Amino acid sequence: MGKADWSLDHLERDLAAGFAQLGRFEQAGGIEVGESTALAEGVLQCMNGALLKVSESLEAQGRLQRELALLREEARLAQAAQAERIQMLEADVAALRRALDEERGRVTVALAKLAVDESPYFPPDDHLSRPLVLRSQQGEFLGVTDLAGQALSLFGFLRLVEGVGQTVARNSRVVASCWEACLGGWCLTLSISGPLVRKCYVLETRALRTPNGNKVTQLTEMRVDGDPVPQEFVVQMFRQLRDSLQED
Repeated sequence: MGKADWSLDHLERDLAAGFAQLGRFEQAGGIEVGESTALAEGVLQCMNGALLKVSESLEAQGRLQRELALLREEARLAQAAQAERIQMLEADVAALRRALDEERGRVTVALAKLAVDESPYFPPDDHLSRPLVLRSQQGEFLGVTDLAGQALSLFGFLRLVEGVGQTVARNSRVVASCWEACLGGWCLTLSISGPLVRKCYVLETRALRTPNGNKVTQLTEMRVDGDPVPQEFVVQMFRQLRDSLQED
């Protein structure tokens, strides 16, 4: 404003000096009488028009500056709001990631528990139906047969156990069996208790294919009351066990 006021004052002094010079020219007869006044009025009209345009221009410029300042303030507020929103979204994403990781952990634990809960408690039919074999010290596979000379399978052996259960009322003998998955196969725990006998047999079995290509179930180990039985005696003891189960 100081610079603008100085310019207007300077302009007014210049105009006053110019008008005075025209007056002197008119008095000296350089121009006709009244011509200086007409020229001054014309100049003033032009100046008033120019000043009006300048005033309008300054007003428009001021309005644009105010609008620009308002837009800048709105942009600043919008940027601040956007930055705050981004921070909130980042916090929400971090919370969701933590929740997702926790949920994955719970799902993993649940699936592991489900896998344990739904693990088979009984060997597959193929494991039970294959011929039951023993292996001698020389590495030969020896089949186990029933009293009829037929190849005995684990399923047939279980039927012998079930047959004993039907005679419980007569001999007061109790037979309990339990399957458990073990490394590479299945373990059958067989408990027999009665007035004259109280034994616990553990038979470890695994499915395999013989060098001749026969699919069999091998009795790999046998324990009686927790003591391992030498392989050479397993066949004899198994037969004794089979015969005792078939006794009335």
